[in-house]
Amino acid sequence: MIPLHLFIFQDELAMQTHLLVGLLFTLLATPPAGARENSASLELSGLTGFLKGGYQEARAEVEFGKLTRGDAPALQRLIALAKQGNSQAQNYIGVFLDRGQYGMAQNSVQAARYFNTANKGYPLAAYNLGLLYLLGRGVERSEEIAMAYMRQSVNKQRIPQAYVRIGLYHYRRKEIAEAGRWFREAAQENDPVGAYYVGRMLVEGKQDYREAMTWLDKAAGRRNADAARMIAYLYANGLGMDKTLELAAGWTLIHMALSQKGQDSNLPRISLFGLEEDRIQKARAFATMWLGSHPGGALPDYVGTLANLPR
Repeated sequence: MIPLHLFIFQDELAMQTHLLVGLLFTLLATPPAGARENSASLELSGLTGFLKGGYQEARAEVEFGKLTRGDAPALQRLIALAKQGNSQAQNYIGVFLDRGQYGMAQNSVQAARYFNTANKGYPLAAYNLGLLYLLGRGVERSEEIAMAYMRQSVNKQRIPQAYVRIGLYHYRRKEIAEAGRWFREAAQENDPVGAYYVGRMLVEGKQDYREAMTWLDKAAGRRNADAARMIAYLYANGLGMDKTLELAAGWTLIHMALSQKGQDSNLPRISLFGLEEDRIQKARAFATMWLGSHPGGALPDYVGTLANLPR
């Protein structure tokens, strides 16, 4: 039997050993004072850089908002931010130059330079530069360069107009599957042209007419006239739904109204599909009701450079 005082001695020895080992690990895990200061300095520097970058970007957006509300001196403050390397401010100035806005003379050549400087840090600038190359505005026209910039832009931000432009590029080249992929990206962002082409390609491929109707209806709801015409075609031929000539006539009238693009949209008094007057009246009543319940709104701009994306 081991005496009690030996148990106590062993416990004390074990405790001292644990304390020594713990102290050793603590010393090994704790960096020297200089290293701690350097680590703290790096962390603070990173935080400061993050906050500074966010602050600078916010400043550009604030100054842009002031400019749009009539604060003319905000333009000079945006120019100063652009010179300091603020990519969002550079994009704003590029748009003003391309569009000839806020007292700046229209100069797409200079606009392209601003977009080129900003494109690495700001996806919308990459899209804008791609658009200039696509349209040959301020730079030599090149579809290949345009698509490269637009693909760069959507790798970092969802830009419906870029999806549409890339889709149209593949559609013209009859690369149907690839075109459809890009149009669906645009349609999922509620873009009317993207939704129209998704529906159109389903009809052209004689695929799912009901799904086609869903996308065409979305596009027409955003005042896309071509979508209304295709819906009329589906009803007139009974594709995906019962053949209904009154609705075919009604959608034809809607197409005519939407095609006027802001002009007087009074529905024409014409006979369609050989319908009698009473059936034409039903078609007119449907078209009038539909147009009244779908006021639309601002459509996406596919030919102008963009200061901001709609929120």
